[in-house]
Amino acid sequence: MPPQDDQLYVRVDGYNVLLQDLEAIRQIIDNIKEAEEVLGQVRIVKEKSIDTIYENIDRLNDKLEDVEVEMPEIEPGQQTSVEVEQHQQVDHIDDSVDELHSELENLQDELSDLGNQ
Repeated sequence: MPPQDDQLYVRVDGYNVLLQDLEAIRQIIDNIKEAEEVLGQVRIVKEKSIDTIYENIDRLNDKLEDVEVEMPEIEPGQQTSVEVEQHQQVDHIDDSVDELHSELENLQDELSDLGNQ
């Protein structure tokens, strides 16, 4: 039986290629980690952007409601030609406010769908 101090040497042909492959694997793993970090940052920015949009939509809704409340109501039968023109403008503005509300609701639905993805 040989003494335990004996050493065995094994020659591996092409060990340089093996070392290069191991280095390539390490580099790929580093790339994956870096991409994961970037995706995490993108996720944070996306969430903050969605929150900002929601906040601004809420503020816009509040302002639109304020504008709608502040609009003067004109009683029919007591109108001059100037008042008729103003009434038509108010109707147009009311339609625009209603349209903006509808657009905002659609945007909120889309953002909600985006936030759930």
